[in-house]
Amino acid sequence: MSQAAASTRRRLIVGYIATDRGRDAIALAISLARSADVELIVTIVRPETSTFNAANAFPADGSGIVGQQLEDWLDEALALIPDDVSARGVIHASANESKGLIEVAEAEEADAIVIGARAASLMRQVRIGTVASSLLQSSHVPVVLAPAGKSDIGPVTRVTTLFGARPGAAALIGSAVRSAYSLGVDLRLLSLIENDGLAEDEVAEVTEFAEEYGGAVLAKRASDLFESGRATVKSQAGADIEEAAESVDWQPGELAFIGSSRLGRGGKVFIGARARRLLRVLPVPVVVVPRRSTGQL
Repeated sequence: MSQAAASTRRRLIVGYIATDRGRDAIALAISLARSADVELIVTIVRPETSTFNAANAFPADGSGIVGQQLEDWLDEALALIPDDVSARGVIHASANESKGLIEVAEAEEADAIVIGARAASLMRQVRIGTVASSLLQSSHVPVVLAPAGKSDIGPVTRVTTLFGARPGAAALIGSAVRSAYSLGVDLRLLSLIENDGLAEDEVAEVTEFAEEYGGAVLAKRASDLFESGRATVKSQAGADIEEAAESVDWQPGELAFIGSSRLGRGGKVFIGARARRLLRVLPVPVVVVPRRSTGQL
């Protein structure tokens, strides 16, 4: 690959730790990379040396026993990635894992950060751990959550966006349209409601959101998807938001896009109570999109 091509290739940051959670992130990232021309930046965050806690500190240059262990873990992670997927590794020093992943994403101008969710408990699909919670309050790019044990999804087959018909959905719908277009898959815009379905004027409003967010280029792409029958707008009702989500039909290789809360500041990801309720029941990888995001998969 030429230097120019390498510099323009889109990138995904993959947060890795040497556990099942890290391997889940790798598995999902491989599926995403095979579905789009993206480079994986496998990232291990090491704690910065602290003069206040000498017992846990190690050389600032990453040398020594701990540094060697991190290098070994990074080699193991990269060995999981097949030859047909472009990937490289980074060990980055930072105050904590979430901060470090955001710093690498900014430095690499990455489109998203992929991490593994905590192991699911009874009656719950995705659990949000400390790192995910911090990322979901701080990241300016989409955060992709790989469900435990269900992350090797194969080729991406469809993007489903769970949206609300109100101002603020433009970034979510725009990111989903861009991603579906880039991945070459169908797009489903789905409103989960607790009583009755969408009205016709709300369907038109969704199209307006896409046009507002993406401008003329995105509007053309959205129009092409709708006119070709590759994009649909539907609603799913239930007694509550969880029941509505559990009634949705999901196909192998599907991704769910949800938006950050309107409380998010500065275009950052911030999920509210509604999104957290959805994460309990969604059985597919979830992409959480900041309100002002221009990222895509």
